[in-house]
Order: sequence, then structure tokens, then C-alpha cells
Amino acid sequence: MKEETVREKNEKAAQRQEKHQEHAEVTVRDGEFAGLTKRNEDFMFHLNKNLDDYNYDLEKKEVVLNETYRELLNKQKSGVTANKLYGTVTEYTEKIIQGQTQKKEERSTSKTFWLMALDNGLIMFIMFCVMYALVGFFDKSKNAVNGGWVTLLGTSVIAGVGLAFFYVMMDPNKTKQSNHKVIRGIVVTLELIAIWMVAFGLIALIPLKYNQTLNPIVYIILGVIAFGARYFLNQTLHFPKMGRDVGRR
Repeated sequence: MKEETVREKNEKAAQRQEKHQEHAEVTVRDGEFAGLTKRNEDFMFHLNKNLDDYNYDLEKKEVVLNETYRELLNKQKSGVTANKLYGTVTEYTEKIIQGQTQKKEERSTSKTFWLMALDNGLIMFIMFCVMYALVGFFDKSKNAVNGGWVTLLGTSVIAGVGLAFFYVMMDPNKTKQSNHKVIRGIVVTLELIAIWMVAFGLIALIPLKYNQTLNPIVYIILGVIAFGARYFLNQTLHFPKMGRDVGRR
């Protein structure tokens, strides 16, 4: 009976140890990294501290620590240390922080680009609506206006995207690192002109029956609607100021 009791106790202890180990493999508990070697545990301790010093997001920090912890726990069985796997704690911390910063900058640049494209596109749409309306009022000829509604939309979209591209490419944060600012500006401008010419050439191939000139009153109405839409969107989206806010967003 005593032997069975001892055996049962040993089996229960082994089960508890197994459950504890499984739990340790997926969760960092109370700042303790169970199962790691002393050197790897020290690495995790300083990584945790460094991320706190950078005010790294707590939820993202726990994800990083858990993933690093599980990988170390698995790799150390083959004699791999944290320094061999990740480099120094400082290097690994900077890699994590820079990765987050880079993603933020990419999202910010993308958002700025499309906001500028929308803003410039609406401005060009309004300007062309005014021009088409004036030409239509002073010249009743059907061919007086260079193109119709497809030309109007195409011109606005191309101008909006093109100008946004120009300002992002000529962002002071990028050009200040370049020794050829003038050449860079010329190349970007030539690219935009080439794209503009190709686009207009393609639009010109559209049959007139699908690209009809609108009544001058219609152009005025469209211009007013676009002006109101731009005002409303600017209040909600806060369009960046070209040449000034590009590098700050």
C-alpha cells in the first residue's frame, strides 16, 4: 500500500510538473522566464527593461516577449544562446523599435499621399469645371471645350495623383539627404509630364459619344458640389498643406 501511495504521489507530481512546463512555454508569468538558462533569462530580463524604457506598447511588448521566450526555450535545447540568435539585447531592442517606427512611417506616408491626391484632385476638378463653364458660355461651339466629362475626370485624377507624387518625392526629409536636389526635381517633373501626355493620348482615343461636352450650367453645378465636398472632407480628414506638412505627418 505504501509503495502504491508513493507511486501515486510521484505520478501526480510528474503531472503537475508537466502542466507547469506547458504553461511556462506559452506564458511569461510575473516577469519570470521559467525554463531558460541563466544567460537567456538575463537576456529576457534586460529586453523587458529596455522595452519599458522606450515606453513600448504593453500589449505588443507581451507578444514580443512571449514569442522570444518560446523561441529561446526551444532553441536552447540545441545549445543556442540569445546573443547568437538575436545579437546583443540593445541591438535586438532597437530592431524591434525601428520595425515599429518604420511601419508607422510607411502608413503615415501612404495616408499623406492619398490625402494629398484627393485634395489636389478636387482642386483641379473645380478649376477645370470653372474653365469649361466659361469657355462654354463664351463659345457655343461643341468643340470649344477640349474634351468632355471623361476628360474632366481623367485630368483631375491624374493631376491629383501626380501632384501628390511630386510633393512626396520632393519631401525635404528625403531631398536633404540627396546631393542632386535639382536633378531629382527635374527627373520627377519630366516623369509627371510624360505620364500626363500618355494619359491624354489615351483619353483622346475615347469616342466623342462616350466623352460628350456638358452644358456650362452642369459644369458650374459640379464645381459647386466639388467645392462643398472638399470643404467637408478637409474639416474631417484635415488635408496636409503641400510642401509644409508632408515631412511632418
